[in-house]
Amino acid sequence: METLCKTLFLIPTVDSGGIETYLLRFLKTHKSQMDVTILVRTYNSGDLYNEYKALDVPLLFMPLGYLNIGRWWNYYSFYKRNGFDTICDFNANMAGIPVWLAYLAGIKNRITFYRQGKDHFRTSFLKRTYNKLMNRLVYRYSTKILANSQSAINFFFSYRKTCDSRFKVIKNGIDFNLFRKKINKAQFRQSLVIPQNAFVIGHVGRLDKSKNHSTILKVAAELIKWNQNIYLVLCGNGTEKLIDDVNTLDISENVRLLGYRQDIPSLLQIFDLFYFPSITEGQPNALIEAMVAGVPVVASNIEPVKEIISDSSMLFNPFDIANVVKYIKVMIEDPSQASGCIDIDELYRTFSASLRFDDFLKEIKNV
Repeated sequence: METLCKTLFLIPTVDSGGIETYLLRFLKTHKSQMDVTILVRTYNSGDLYNEYKALDVPLLFMPLGYLNIGRWWNYYSFYKRNGFDTICDFNANMAGIPVWLAYLAGIKNRITFYRQGKDHFRTSFLKRTYNKLMNRLVYRYSTKILANSQSAINFFFSYRKTCDSRFKVIKNGIDFNLFRKKINKAQFRQSLVIPQNAFVIGHVGRLDKSKNHSTILKVAAELIKWNQNIYLVLCGNGTEKLIDDVNTLDISENVRLLGYRQDIPSLLQIFDLFYFPSITEGQPNALIEAMVAGVPVVASNIEPVKEIISDSSMLFNPFDIANVVKYIKVMIEDPSQASGCIDIDELYRTFSASLRFDDFLKEIKNV
């Protein structure tokens, strides 16, 4: 009987972010092929807590801190007691300390998985210095450095040697079948009090500065002023908190703030357009899922998005309101302009969950 690879996954939270969603989906289909433990680097629960508990694997909450030697010792002791074969940390540069401790504890397969396009420590000299140190620890002590986009590797490790075989891109895995199930579109729109003949612009993403909700609302305000039959639907953890901004723009009648939802595949089917002006991303599941669902998209022209969408006509500067409004007006007046260049077969070859999750599993088991 094959001995299962004893694997520890480290994630920042159990909120409904891209990292947490990716690992949850992966484990739902592949956990039986590993001996899994999950370590969350906060004390808090989150939107996905119950789904993670339902996996029926050890789920531990252990904050690490930045310079807390006591907590570092707790991690090291935990590693030594459990004798993991593989550790996979999804905390980007902040994996530096855990990966170094894993090296000291004798864990052979030490993976850091980057799932963001840029680092978020850009505010002070001290934070930038700490972030740079953590990045160097990742580079020194990781046996494998994965990312879901080439742009992430280029950004975080511009100094790497081109012959360094530790680096590999593993793109997101999407279950295409989830987005092919048909719903009663009229009934769904009715449940959200949206007219059947309305043009619906949608966005899926948690409330975070990187998602650029302020620009989404400004674009919506311009369009609603032009055509009262345009509606905006925002879905994602915290989006309900945008109510004051919506009221200030005087567009509350035409905006639906849904907060966290679990029925995204169904929700996407009522959208006429998916607007995604993120400032920074790793490789956005939400955008890929909209494309898989057949929804026309308008997105930001940041590098990780360019790796997904080759048609530059639907990509804009994240803060470009005027040209996005102009483009969407053309789409509404002439729906044929919304077709874009989305190749579903190519999307499947690139983002199929069965293919990409198998790639990830190989890296985990290849000790």
